Amino acid sequence: MKKIGILILSSAFCITIFASKILAEYIADSEGSISLYQNLSQGSFFIYHKWYSLDASVFPVAFTPMFYNDASEDYSLDHEYFEEFDYAPNVKIDILANVHSTNTYHIPSEGAAVFSVQYTDIYENPPSAGYPKLELIYPDSSTQTYSLESTSDAAVFSKSLNLPMGAYQYKYYTTNDEYERGLYELSGNWYATTRPYNFSKTNPIDFVENLPDNVQFAWTVTTDEPGDILTYELYIGRTPEQSSLVKHTDDPSPNAVSFTIPQLEHKKQYYWYMVVKNKYGAELVTQVYNFYTGGMVQKFYNAPNPFNPATGVKTKFVFPMPEDGTAKITVYSEYGDKVWESNSINAAGNSSVEVEYDGKDNSGKMLYNGTYLAILTKKYGGKTQTERCRILIIK
Repeated sequence: MKKIGILILSSAFCITIFASKILAEYIADSEGSISLYQNLSQGSFFIYHKWYSLDASVFPVAFTPMFYNDASEDYSLDHEYFEEFDYAPNVKIDILANVHSTNTYHIPSEGAAVFSVQYTDIYENPPSAGYPKLELIYPDSSTQTYSLESTSDAAVFSKSLNLPMGAYQYKYYTTNDEYERGLYELSGNWYATTRPYNFSKTNPIDFVENLPDNVQFAWTVTTDEPGDILTYELYIGRTPEQSSLVKHTDDPSPNAVSFTIPQLEHKKQYYWYMVVKNKYGAELVTQVYNFYTGGMVQKFYNAPNPFNPATGVKTKFVFPMPEDGTAKITVYSEYGDKVWESNSINAAGNSSVEVEYDGKDNSGKMLYNGTYLAILTKKYGGKTQTERCRILIIK
């Protein structure tokens, strides 16, 4: 009587994995499957099989158990062959990839929402029939499932939907006949929203000269999203092409309606625009505006004022010079003590002159909190002129 058993015999077959030069051991289990016990890296391998037959019967090959019976112990080599296989050691194989951002939006007034996902099985197994699918949770919590359709790019599947305004949750999922982990899923949020609109600049005024210190940018803008949080990016530069303008190092605060740049160059033309985004990322890009900075200020002043020298902030004295000449600035305490004096300044005529001051006395000691008097003495055209301004130091 024949008995079905399990044969574990090293001389029965020899398997060589050429990619790693490692001998692998196959063990047949009672359910008729063979397991590979070996630590391998992910990749492609070649296996060299030597299978043996019993009683002139050819056994099925490739991962099936071998049999024996009690009546015969004669085993003979039946045939040999090579087989290539791919191996991934306990890792999750990504078979979908987002075409868009995980959390994204569309503008209903500009067209339908296009849901797209890329099928990325590295083993090139096609998706199972009816996959990939899209599951969409609507703002009212109802759920709809759609089959995605192939596009001109064979790896990309998509679905266009006309959606009303609101926040949605989406999930792409798929599988194939060789994928052993059930359904592979990608999910995120989708927003049907509107862009900010009606941006109106109120300052600086186009083609009007502005003082180059503490230049204020002001605007109004409208959004339809309840509880919206508008964020801003300001781009500025000296050339009119939008692509050449550079994002300012600081951004206006969320929901702000104004922003100040402390210092620009004198007698220059500037171009600027803003990018305004709502809380979902839908953006408005404004037109490019322009303005001029004045070449000659009208009076002696300093900016910023007040200022805090303890944080490394410096102020600048600015004054007009109608003719070629020299100038000197002297700073006095509120008690009349001279605390600082600049070197003699050679200044060109018909210009605005800037002198940086770090808030220290001539010995290098930082001034105390308080109000100080700065006196400017200018000499030009054979005459001497003095001007004054106040400095406020707050630490």
